[in-house]
Amino acid sequence: MDRETLIDIAAQYPWASWAVWDDAFPDGDCVEKQPERLVEFVQDRVEVLTPDIVLMGLNRSDDLSAPYANFHAPTRKHYDYRLKDFIQDGGLDRLQGAYMTDLVDDVDPDSQNVEVTDEDAAVLLDQLRLLDESEYHVVCFGKKPFDGLIDYFDVGATSRSPELKRATIETDGLTLSLYRVWFYGLYGANQDKVDVLRQQLQELDEWTD
Repeated sequence: MDRETLIDIAAQYPWASWAVWDDAFPDGDCVEKQPERLVEFVQDRVEVLTPDIVLMGLNRSDDLSAPYANFHAPTRKHYDYRLKDFIQDGGLDRLQGAYMTDLVDDVDPDSQNVEVTDEDAAVLLDQLRLLDESEYHVVCFGKKPFDGLIDYFDVGATSRSPELKRATIETDGLTLSLYRVWFYGLYGANQDKVDVLRQQLQELDEWTD
């Protein structure tokens, strides 16, 4: 990964980001509170980026103020901080620096309104080609992005502990190992799944090493 490609990704896919956060995030004077600085922040950490790992949500719930601001909301009203807690603070070196993106380029706080289309899968493949790897591990947060891709590519899925689903896609010279994990923004009645997500990410950090 080079600095010019990081600029190209920021320009073409402003909903993309990387799994690196300021140590103070989401509190204090973290860089995420000045999102216009995020592209430079990521460029300065290019040596820790792992573009063959992709962390993928369904869609964003709010408009983004700057490129690479997705998954980096500097507030505890959102749950982006959980990803930093689990990955960066948790020492998951293989997942830290992963490419982050949403499958659907749409803004809607209600995921029930969001449908995955063929175009969404095509745009994801365009992003992967720009990252220039041949094999990817794609971690899908929640059911919809995972099911959307296996439906599009017409592949089956298997289950694996802890509460993971897995599938393999081969297309256009690319191999995608897909994993479905729990969504990091769960709360209320589903709060217990947050600890399961932590375990899932720990397992994936080892499996993808």
